[in-house]
Amino acid sequence: MRRELWATLLVIIVLVSTASYLHFQPAESGTTSSTTATPARHQIPVGAVLYLWYGAVAGTGGLESPGWNSTSCPGGGAVVDKPNLGYHVSDSNRTFQFQINEMQSAGISFVVVSWWGPFTQDEAGMVNKATHDLFRYLRAINSTFKVAVMVDAFPGTCNPPLPSVPMSQVYDYVYSNFAAPYRQWYFDWQGRPLLVTFNPVEPFYDDTRFTSRMIGNYACKPVETCPVHSLNQKLDWIWWQAPENFSEGEGGTGVNMSNDVGNPITSADGEVTLVPRIDSFYNYEAGYQGGYLRFDYSLGQGLYQYEWNYVLSHRNEVRLVLIYSWNEYHERTEIEPHVDGDSMIPGNSLLNVTSAYAASLNRF
Repeated sequence: MRRELWATLLVIIVLVSTASYLHFQPAESGTTSSTTATPARHQIPVGAVLYLWYGAVAGTGGLESPGWNSTSCPGGGAVVDKPNLGYHVSDSNRTFQFQINEMQSAGISFVVVSWWGPFTQDEAGMVNKATHDLFRYLRAINSTFKVAVMVDAFPGTCNPPLPSVPMSQVYDYVYSNFAAPYRQWYFDWQGRPLLVTFNPVEPFYDDTRFTSRMIGNYACKPVETCPVHSLNQKLDWIWWQAPENFSEGEGGTGVNMSNDVGNPITSADGEVTLVPRIDSFYNYEAGYQGGYLRFDYSLGQGLYQYEWNYVLSHRNEVRLVLIYSWNEYHERTEIEPHVDGDSMIPGNSLLNVTSAYAASLNRF
């Protein structure tokens, strides 16, 4: 009888203790109290900007080939960091396999490809071909990885200048060549294929087949003082910004660091762009451009970690993370594993940082 009584009391104690624990368990920061229903946390896609202009035309890769420390366009500029993959050709299944495997290992599920128009000749044509080949590769291996297209500011660039193409034709080309035939591998945003335009020179073109977003840098600040019809008034997403304490100098002409100073910004639709550093000094030193900016150029101040911490602290508002970049070696924003020209950090450290933060961001 005594044994049965103790057993009954023990069951009651366990039930009461469990109920008390469940009732008083502290709510996770940014969520509702445990006394109310906790909404399901959304999965936040993490992507990176990918450039396909390396080793183009020559087809052999190597330093001094197009994109690697060359005067080529697009993709010309000084290179002081060396990718672990070597100075490679972008348009290669071997390159696609290596880069996609590395990105997926770090929690990156899609890329935004810098695309230079519907051309078939010269380097812009090679970038177009590489974009086609990337989609073909993803289909061939039935990958879960996805791609969106960013229409770069190609009209009037290069020598001779690339021709202007009406934005309606650009949208038609992207839809019929990429979004429609590779629907399974094209990245959707808000229910439709994402099409990004970078600092476009033409007025914004609305096409209901896509979710269209204009991304770029400020040309003047504060934005409220800029001309009403300026690009600043139309930007949906900011290319990148960094707090002033991470700045490490500017020089030459045509740059104004104050336009790029600021915390990361969450856009109206929840997008945040992150950058590990910015350093165009070597382009300036080599005569490729007239001015330069430097933010955390040796990676010693922890700019990338600071910006990721911003994302984590604003998780309830963030819906999309875009990293600039996977492999832009001329402005040195790359997180691709590489041997760094100014830092003694291990070559895969930025990828490891990405992996840790991306996992924390989407940990339930």
